[in-house]
Amino acid sequence: MTYLSYLFLYRLVSPQPIVPDDGICVSATWNEHGITVAGGFGRGSALNQLNSPWGLHVDDDDNIYVADTSNQRVVKWVSDASSGQVVAAGNGLGNHNNQLWGVTNIVIDKNGTIFMCDRFNKRVQRWYKNDNDGQTIIANIACSGLTIDNEGTLYVSDFEKNVVMKIPSDQVVAGNNSRGPALNQLSYPISLFVDREKSVFVADYYNNRVVKWPVGAHEGIVVASDNKQEDVSNRFSRPVSAAVDQTGTVYVLDSFNHRVMRWFKEDESASVIVGGRGSGNETNQLSYPYHLTFDRHGNLYVADTANHRVQMFAIDKSSCVLQFQPKAKHNFDKSN
Repeated sequence: MTYLSYLFLYRLVSPQPIVPDDGICVSATWNEHGITVAGGFGRGSALNQLNSPWGLHVDDDDNIYVADTSNQRVVKWVSDASSGQVVAAGNGLGNHNNQLWGVTNIVIDKNGTIFMCDRFNKRVQRWYKNDNDGQTIIANIACSGLTIDNEGTLYVSDFEKNVVMKIPSDQVVAGNNSRGPALNQLSYPISLFVDREKSVFVADYYNNRVVKWPVGAHEGIVVASDNKQEDVSNRFSRPVSAAVDQTGTVYVLDSFNHRVMRWFKEDESASVIVGGRGSGNETNQLSYPYHLTFDRHGNLYVADTANHRVQMFAIDKSSCVLQFQPKAKHNFDKSN
């Protein structure tokens, strides 16, 4: 048997799938019924409750961090836990370093440090792991969104100045041309996402669009908006959060329509992947959600704000087209 015959047979009997890092392919789907993974016991301040959760972060160990906005705290929910643990603030509304006032978006770095928009205190707080107090790293900022890239650089949006900046350099990476609908403008940049190429994706709230700003760009590229959507039923009503997978597909949380939309790269239309059944608290409904994110497996998490819970929608990868490669190299006899 020739080497090529051996190789073909080996691939046939021992396939090893190659999938993107996040496990999401263009044909992936998500269960329309969500599982409550944080909160879900009504509005309240007990450790098994949430009160208007806004921001979300899921780490590589599947721990869920929630900006429990009206409880003025950040809560960590370990996978499969029935209640959370307070990891930042929780000392009532205020402007001391152990307090928050309207925490919105949060992000956690590889060391467990929490960065957060303390919205009504007009500051960005850094909270080291296991500390009892936070530190103000940016003051006098109308912070709404923040995120972190794969090198640990922080990006922050200011919804009054309609600008996005890199920290600590204060480099402008989006907007900064007053409020408006032009491609070099933003109108209430409410949430951010940065991809591996350091392009910044902005949920441009009042412009009802998501805009991509590549590195060094002086204006954005609209990747999702009403202007691209012919079907009236699929038009946005206040996009509040966006994420991008490894294939370049954009996911948008369409808050006032209570749903998550998917825009394939360079497509002119969108589709609903979860929600969109009106405001409600059934497992296939959302109510004024405010943040979405994915875990490393590709499962979708949504801060279901008015239902005071976090929902996880499990990914189905069974339809993904897989490539194959041999498990290991072998020194087959090439002469036969």
